[in-house]
Amino acid sequence: MRYGGDLGEWCRWLVGRLAERHVSDFRALLFSTRIRAAYRTLYTSYANVSTYVPFGTAKLVPSAWMRYRLNPILKGEKVKIFHGLNEELPYGIGRDVKTIVTCYGLGSHRKTSLVDSLFWHQRMRYSFRASDVVVAASEAVREELLAAGVAEQKIVVIDMGEAPYEVTDRVVEQYYSLYERLSAIC
Repeated sequence: MRYGGDLGEWCRWLVGRLAERHVSDFRALLFSTRIRAAYRTLYTSYANVSTYVPFGTAKLVPSAWMRYRLNPILKGEKVKIFHGLNEELPYGIGRDVKTIVTCYGLGSHRKTSLVDSLFWHQRMRYSFRASDVVVAASEAVREELLAAGVAEQKIVVIDMGEAPYEVTDRVVEQYYSLYERLSAIC
């Protein structure tokens, strides 16, 4: 399935496909600054997917909630693997949690404002340094990551085709296999 929307939408489709295919042995906590009503309905139909969005005063600055306030939730839910599908990890994520970030390419963030770009680069560097695995969306992205200083042994390529990326059976199973490998060492 080729999806023409943004990467956040693609990521939600990936979670949904994983939940459908691996009902008995896959559980996902989906953290998002906002989830459209249509997607909330979709995810509540999966017993193995829970959604979290900011509430209370965290709604005022949802990006700060994503970066700084998830750790208590992760600890309470006994999360063993955290996957930052958008190249980001919460700051201070525990070392007892295995971490993955997926990188779709470093060039897209060069088109944002200077301030946004600087903050993104800071978060990205932290995520790449703190993660156990960095998934590159293609061989070209792998080369970008190596040039940016990401350790070669951390990089796994899951080729998603050209943007707009595809949520294919092959991609779903490669991610699932990666989760299984990390679960074995948790």
